[in-house]
Amino acid sequence: MLHKLKLSQRLGDKFATNSRTGVILINTLCSLLLKGSSILVNFMLVPLCIKAINEREYGMILTITSVMTWIAFMDIGIGNGLRNKLSAALAEKNYTLGRQYVSTAYYYITLIFGALLLIYTCIHPFINWYSLLNIPESAVKGLPACIFLVIVVFIIRFIFQLISVILLADQKNYISDAIMPIANLLCLLSVYALYEMRLASFYTLIAANSIFPIAVLAAMSALLFRGKYRNLRPALGFVNHALRKDLLNTGTQFFLIQICVIIIFSTSEFLVANLFSVADVTRFNIVSKYFGIVFILANMIMNPLWSAFSIAWHQKDLGWIRTTIRRMNLLNLGFLGINILLFFLYNPLIELWIGKPVQAGFYFAAALIIYNAQMIFNNVYAMLLNSIGKLKLQLITGIAGAIINIPLTIVLARYTSLGLSSICLANIISLLPSTVVLSLQCHNILRKAEEAEDTEIWNNEHSPVSNL
Repeated sequence: MLHKLKLSQRLGDKFATNSRTGVILINTLCSLLLKGSSILVNFMLVPLCIKAINEREYGMILTITSVMTWIAFMDIGIGNGLRNKLSAALAEKNYTLGRQYVSTAYYYITLIFGALLLIYTCIHPFINWYSLLNIPESAVKGLPACIFLVIVVFIIRFIFQLISVILLADQKNYISDAIMPIANLLCLLSVYALYEMRLASFYTLIAANSIFPIAVLAAMSALLFRGKYRNLRPALGFVNHALRKDLLNTGTQFFLIQICVIIIFSTSEFLVANLFSVADVTRFNIVSKYFGIVFILANMIMNPLWSAFSIAWHQKDLGWIRTTIRRMNLLNLGFLGINILLFFLYNPLIELWIGKPVQAGFYFAAALIIYNAQMIFNNVYAMLLNSIGKLKLQLITGIAGAIINIPLTIVLARYTSLGLSSICLANIISLLPSTVVLSLQCHNILRKAEEAEDTEIWNNEHSPVSNL
């Protein structure tokens, strides 16, 4: 009888593991299809925008939208906190608790971004955007008013964007991944129509880039909260202020990590505009997009891992976690090979895509190849640590990288002849502490969890594992 029980348990564990892997495969395949179409649309949009306006104006749009993405990280980590907590609530089929988490998250996100808009409205007259973005005043009239409207639209967008967090927590990545392809397609069609009607300009293109994502997110939110997620629909009656601590416990650490992410990843276009020129932003963006396609593909595969790691950890399926990490690292070697191949095919493929040569240079291309491989490697381990809420070392290494990033970029750009590759090289050096520490931390956590005989190690905040 005992033998039968053990056999049944092994079969159950095997089924759970296969089921979890199956969910990831379904999400990954759908994600590849949807994000693949989004990549295609994005790649089509670049030469069309350059043709519709010019490289300098397109560079200005890229710089402004890159600054706007900084606002996305001002949610104090509530979005990521919600993803972990909602994932656990859905795993336990506790939909009342799930609705409370969702309602509380929407409530506080709205308060935070509403406050940010009020603060920006007060300081807006005192900000010289022309000087900040290194844009001549003669190039764009009314830039401050344009940026104010873009900020309003982006703030509303980030409130609606919580629907994507809910979908990711429910491992419905393929639905979340459908949002941006639809928005990008609408943007592409509108830019083409504006170009054909000779109405394309800096203002109409930045409007198209800003409005369509919020429209699709709003429509998706309305559809899902009336249908599939009716039992998670946010309502004031379900706001539970006591859950704020749950969302912010790891959320505050996520927020600080996100600030580091802004400094290392999202200031590149801004720094290029200031250290080089706005026209160089376009070149930097094109070459980065070309070699960054492997990171996008890897991200499609990794995206479902956060929630899957969280569930596997709660179900104590350490073998599956180890196997998945090993497979992702092997896959990264494959992506590195693809990027090396893209290096040798650069000139003909760029001319096919953009319609004219775009100079990259050996050092810039090599730096981007190394940078993308490093980001893929780091993200695998960050996914695991994020999913189980072990953020302390990630925060420390992130702060270390953020502190040196901008000063190092300025030194390399001004006092070497590296050119645009100095931006990538500074990012690579800034990420090195995370590359070493996070991988060692994950292996240490898994080893200690495997060795532990006390099952309380999984939930005990004072255990050796949770202190890492």
